[in-house]
Amino acid sequence: MNWKVIAIVFIILFALETAWLGFGLYILMQEEAEAKECWYEICGEYPEALVENGVCFCYDYDVLGDYIIVKTEVMK
Repeated sequence: MNWKVIAIVFIILFALETAWLGFGLYILMQEEAEAKECWYEICGEYPEALVENGVCFCYDYDVLGDYIIVKTEVMK
């Protein structure tokens, strides 16, 4: 193989890897923004919150100290 062909293949692989990592970072930042919105804006007065599939669950303690769901909201 010619060195130019190998260089082009490596450039393409590097571009694909960079795009894949950039997309992963974008998804991670979106999830972090959703979690912050759930924790601080929706469930600010409750001690625990969880985001699953775009649904925010707010938890509070019951008499025994276990978590119970007290508020559920679908996020945009």
